[in-house]
Amino acid sequence: MSIVLLILLLGLLTWKGYHAWKRGHNTYVKERQQYESLWEYLVANGATDAEARRPFVERAARRAVLPLLKQWRFWAVEGVLLLLFCLTACAQKGDYVEVRVVQKNLPLQRYAYKAWYSEEMRIPLTVSWYLTREHASGRHQRKNQMFHPDPEVKNPTTTEDYIQSGYDRGHMCPAGDNKWSQEALEQTFLMTNICPQNHNLNKNDWNDLEQLCRQWARKYGKIYVVCGPLLRGSNHRQIGPRSRRVTVPEAFYKVVMRTGKNAAAIAFVYDNKGQSQPMRQAVRTVDEVERLTGLNFFSALDDGTENRIESKSSLSDW
Repeated sequence: MSIVLLILLLGLLTWKGYHAWKRGHNTYVKERQQYESLWEYLVANGATDAEARRPFVERAARRAVLPLLKQWRFWAVEGVLLLLFCLTACAQKGDYVEVRVVQKNLPLQRYAYKAWYSEEMRIPLTVSWYLTREHASGRHQRKNQMFHPDPEVKNPTTTEDYIQSGYDRGHMCPAGDNKWSQEALEQTFLMTNICPQNHNLNKNDWNDLEQLCRQWARKYGKIYVVCGPLLRGSNHRQIGPRSRRVTVPEAFYKVVMRTGKNAAAIAFVYDNKGQSQPMRQAVRTVDEVERLTGLNFFSALDDGTENRIESKSSLSDW
């Protein structure tokens, strides 16, 4: 839709611009012929060729532009088209990565992802992004990256909160999805993108899923990903100093969708523990994860497609 609006917007501007140029050009040619003696007089009195042409160029420019300024209907139409284009483009920029979060949260827009952060629990409630084939690899490396507090948070989590906790600083939006950009890669190490995660889960099953998502991005060209913590019950384990307690999730979810002719979605839930969890046993439907989290994923889809792809999940479809 935005492409059509852009073509229409540029087409109208080109059409009006051409007629304005033609009007100005005809004025310049006509007045040069009519007032050739003025040009000759200016040159004869020491003016350069450019200086002698200036009165004719200024007249031609006024003749070209002034009528355009008076055509308020045209500019009103252009304004409406531009507004529609901006609204459509903004909607498509976020695409399907917007998540409806009912819990109190601090939305954080990053270069390559968006996080909804709980300042009370001091972990992100959900993180979303899209991954393209081109972004599934890159030249930037994580080896020199350091975890760092988020300056947009009043009481930011630090790496010290994780010391001797027994938990890894687990990325939600993975560094491996952002090696295409130095800025994007650095922002994945903000502590607002991090949750306490069991070491074996972080290094094995969760890492395997992240790598699989990059394979899917290469295969399908573009996928949409949402992931975050699953909090069961009301009492959760916490780590960190008493004044800076960080909530430890009981589990983690990841939801993946591809669009197009064969649109499909799949979800996974992994308990935050060290035992191996086969991927096929971790598969869930998007509807199940929505019920577990209270979140609403991919709400920008039309209802028919959303209901169809969120009600079933199968690794064989991928």
